[in-house]
Amino acid sequence: MHEMFFCVTELSENTVVINKSRFITTLVPIDNYDDAIEKYKQISKKYSDATHNCYAFISNFQATEQRFGDDGEPQGTAGIPMLEVLKKRNVYMTLAVVTRYFGGIKLGANGLVSAYSSSVAEALDKARLVKNRPANIYEVTISYGLYKKVEDCAISLEGEILARQYGNDVMLTIALPRENGEKFCLSIVDMSLDKAKISLIEQKYHKFR
Repeated sequence: MHEMFFCVTELSENTVVINKSRFITTLVPIDNYDDAIEKYKQISKKYSDATHNCYAFISNFQATEQRFGDDGEPQGTAGIPMLEVLKKRNVYMTLAVVTRYFGGIKLGANGLVSAYSSSVAEALDKARLVKNRPANIYEVTISYGLYKKVEDCAISLEGEILARQYGNDVMLTIALPRENGEKFCLSIVDMSLDKAKISLIEQKYHKFR
């Protein structure tokens, strides 16, 4: 697994004007390759009157599934520069579409590369991003007298409380960054005098906000 990556939390748009051409960058979260293609089609339809709708995305956690398209711009001047911005910033599971309305002034190859890459970069600067990290998901069953301490321990180790179930004891579902999992478990064993029940139920990427 990669150490971490970022993705947008919701659709966002940002517009810049460069030498009278209008560049509208749309960023949208995606679930997989097919979802990215479908959302690209929707955005292209929305801006069907535009001169170009160029795109780039990385659609899996391993960053091995990467696609881009120039949509009629000179080869290598739009999609690849857009993709390079996503890669440099570790932004995966996000579709970037830059819609261009030509303003009458040709930018040249270097100008196009700069325009498309800077459009995506500025849009990312303004978008709401969330950090995805390899995580351990635990279920911890603990007495009522200690469960607040367990929660405090998890939060101090950058974890999140995902759920609480109340019965004879309290069962907490907790997400912890993978690198903090062992320390968390040892702390719970220590504070409960080995009476807590700790189960690792899943390992996955988790969106730590």
